[in-house]
Amino acid sequence: MKTVYVFGAGASAAEGAPVLRDFIKIAYQFFKEEDYNAELDIVWEFLENFYDTKMDLSCVEDLKIFPGLEEIFNIVDWSLLQNQAFSIRFPRPRLHELKTALVKLISMTLDKSLPSYNGRHQSFVSGVVRGGEEVPTFISLNYDIVLDNAIRATGYLPEYGFYGSHRDHLDCGRGIPLYKLHGSLNWSYCPLCGEISEHNEKVAHLLFKDKLTITCLNCGSDHSQAIIIAPTLYKSYDFNRLQNIWDCAATSIALCDRLVFIGYSLAPADTSIIATVKRALNMVNKRREIVVINPSEKACQRYQQIFGAGCRIQCHKFTGELI
Repeated sequence: MKTVYVFGAGASAAEGAPVLRDFIKIAYQFFKEEDYNAELDIVWEFLENFYDTKMDLSCVEDLKIFPGLEEIFNIVDWSLLQNQAFSIRFPRPRLHELKTALVKLISMTLDKSLPSYNGRHQSFVSGVVRGGEEVPTFISLNYDIVLDNAIRATGYLPEYGFYGSHRDHLDCGRGIPLYKLHGSLNWSYCPLCGEISEHNEKVAHLLFKDKLTITCLNCGSDHSQAIIIAPTLYKSYDFNRLQNIWDCAATSIALCDRLVFIGYSLAPADTSIIATVKRALNMVNKRREIVVINPSEKACQRYQQIFGAGCRIQCHKFTGELI
């Protein structure tokens, strides 16, 4: 049986990663209260000037009244798309600077919040690989490398799908397809040659540090950038190899017999993902089992709206146990 596992933020949250609604509060604790980082000051300045009357942020509790990271990204991106300033203090050039700082915030917070050992993912992947089924495929909507490390711990290597077809990746021997649709903390992008370099460790947080460079493994350039597709309604997938990754992910879903969603909320804002999955399911006319692991009843109802009442729902957190 060909199985595709789709991992969302809820799966990483089970290992300690912050969910989107808590990202700013946790980042503030890490980089304002505990270990001050001046590179993120523009984020706190933006929040202090978010309302008509300036307010001073003095502790993490002050952040409870603000919208979450996703909505802040949406507001910034909308202003940039419309060629507008947000305020006198935040004209378009500063909004570009702010967006870079927000991506930096994601990378640095994930780097600091996730432990080195990821038990649930490792237990799950080990069980899947040793369970005797056909080579599984993993699709991740997360930036962290929890799933990547879990695959490596089984003796396999993640096959990210930068080149070739999904069938090529299934036949690559010691590789297991892992298609990360929104980028990854262990990837770097070279704007000179347009290639993505794959690293064994997290590098995205390093790419934002002054005078620290990551060399492109393809052409040797030292101007690499992080690949983190921001959590916004106006996502831009303008990296050459990402389209191949998306194509491979769609093919894997089209060919699968079972599609398992783990910790993914299927939010209405994720139009690109929902449309891709639906299109892929319509490519090949076959019966498939759709399984959902999610503790939110609202999210589970959403799956039934999109995929029909035939979904097998397990309304609980990701535990690492086989499905």
